Amino acid sequence: KLLVMGADDDIIGKLESQNSNETIREKFNIPKTDFLIVTGGKIDEFKWQTLNLMDAINQLSFDTFQLIIFGSVDKSLKKEFNKLKNGNIYYAGWLDAIESYQYFDSADLVIFPGRHSIYWEQVVGQQKPLICKKWEGIDHIDIGGNVEFLETDNIDEIKNILQKIKDKPEFFDKMKKSAKHKSSYRFRYSKIAENSLK
Repeated sequence: KLLVMGADDDIIGKLESQNSNETIREKFNIPKTDFLIVTGGKIDEFKWQTLNLMDAINQLSFDTFQLIIFGSVDKSLKKEFNKLKNGNIYYAGWLDAIESYQYFDSADLVIFPGRHSIYWEQVVGQQKPLICKKWEGIDHIDIGGNVEFLETDNIDEIKNILQKIKDKPEFFDKMKKSAKHKSSYRFRYSKIAENSLK
């Protein structure tokens, strides 16, 4: 059976007594009422799709949609990355493990448009709705509607999903509700440890 990767219960527990949403938004001067998207991880020749996400955000020009990116940017993509970074796209640089939890905790939506990383399961464990690139063997992160999968690397596909989220609040409400389902707890380290002992 698949033994999933996941999220640290202790860190999530500590975040419950903090206000990551307010802290991160204040750091970047993002209004409390704006829709905050977070993405993170390496941006290199194997995970260049973050540039497509940035391009999609720029093309949509939603004043209330803000994007925070964290992680390392490969030198070969730095010029294009800087060109796409604008007033509602923020770069947080490289974060340590605990900081990644804080940033994801602050998000309304998390997007991973490229290859799989351990962050995917972490975010499911943190009960956040997701948009992810579809890869073979990652269906397990869908716990009943918490995730929308990107079938391609197409910018228009990202734009269409974000447009749907903006235009149809009931669609995103369903994603949020699904993300909070008790199935998310199987992505916590405590449950993973329990399953491994079985």
